[in-house]
This record gives sequence, structure tokens and C-alpha cells, in this order.
Amino acid sequence: MLVMIMLAMAAPNPHALDAPRQAYAACIRGFETKSVAAKMDAAAYSTALSGVCTAEAAALAKALTDYDVAMGGKRASAAASAESDVADYRQTSEERFRDLMTAAKGH
Repeated sequence: MLVMIMLAMAAPNPHALDAPRQAYAACIRGFETKSVAAKMDAAAYSTALSGVCTAEAAALAKALTDYDVAMGGKRASAAASAESDVADYRQTSEERFRDLMTAAKGH
């Protein structure tokens, strides 16, 4: 019983991912808001997005990778998965930006 309790205590805490996720999402949202206000072109937004929030993206990727490795995953696979997750945030942002710009043009 004691061994099981110790193993449970040693397991990584999934809540450790919350802060990096929230920081990256907030940074991207801030960039979206500024870009919509500036009436940035969708192609320019897509290009610019890859160069913003880099510290937040790196922190999220590291947290995701570390969590997966702590759960028993291989580092290379965990890093690839983390980068995919970060790319998903960017893709979602691009889609949301296009939607916001379309809505703004309609008004």
C-alpha cells in the first residue's frame, strides 16, 4: 500500500500544464486582437504568427514534453507531439482570425 501511495505521489501533475497553456493562448489572443484592429491581411497574419509568442510556445512545448516523458513516453515522440499541439494552437488561431476578419468586413 505504501508503495502505491508513493507511486501516486511521484506521478506528474497534469495541472502543471495549465499555466503554460493559458499563457500561450492568452498571448495568441492578444496578437489576434491587435491584428484584427490593424486589419492585417490573413496571409500576413499567418506569417507573423509563427514569430510571436515564441517564449510561451517554447514553455508550453517543454511542459508537454516533460509531462509525456514523466508518464513514460520517449522524449523524441513527446517532443514531436508537443510541437504538434503548439502547431494546432497556431492553426486554430489562423482560422479564428479569418473568421474575425470576415465578420469585421460584414459590419
